[in-house]
Amino acid sequence: MLMAVIPYSSGFHIDRFMADTASRLKARGLRLGGVVQHNDGACESGCFSMALEDLASGVRYPISENRGAGATGCRLDAGGLAAAGGALGAALAGETDLVIVNKFGRQEVLGQGLRQEIAAALLVGVPVLIAVRQDVLPAFRDFAGEDWTELPAQAEAIETWALHLARLAA
Repeated sequence: MLMAVIPYSSGFHIDRFMADTASRLKARGLRLGGVVQHNDGACESGCFSMALEDLASGVRYPISENRGAGATGCRLDAGGLAAAGGALGAALAGETDLVIVNKFGRQEVLGQGLRQEIAAALLVGVPVLIAVRQDVLPAFRDFAGEDWTELPAQAEAIETWALHLARLAA
C-alpha cells in the first residue's frame, strides 16, 4: 500500500516526531517531499509560532497568525498553508521517494488544508506517510477509504516501511 498512517493520541508530540522521522529518512538516502511542522516559540497569546518546512527545499512557511495579547488560542494562516501546499505540489513533479504530510487535521477534515496535495501524491503513485490523531481517524477513513497501512509511532517500523517501498520503486 502506498499510504501509511501513524495514529496518535492527543498530547503526543507528533510535530517533533514527524520532523525527527523526516531527518532519519533523509539520512537513509530517501528523497523526501512534503512538509513537517515546527513550533518555534510563543505568540503573544502563549500559542506556538507554527511553520511548515518544505522537506525538498528546507524553506519554512509560517502558518500561524499572531493575533495579539488579548487573543485566545492560535489561528491558522491559510495563506501560509496554501504556500506550503504549492511546494508540496512542486515536489511531486520531481524525483521523490516519499511524501510526508505532518498531519491530517481539522483543515483537511473540512476539505481544505493539504487534502488535495495528499490525493495528488497518491494519484501519481508516490508513497505518503501521514499522522492522524485518533479522534480524526473516522474523517480520514471517509477521505481515504481503507487502502492504507497503520504504523506505530516507532522509528524502526516507519523506516522499514519507507525503505521497503523505495526498494520496490527502484
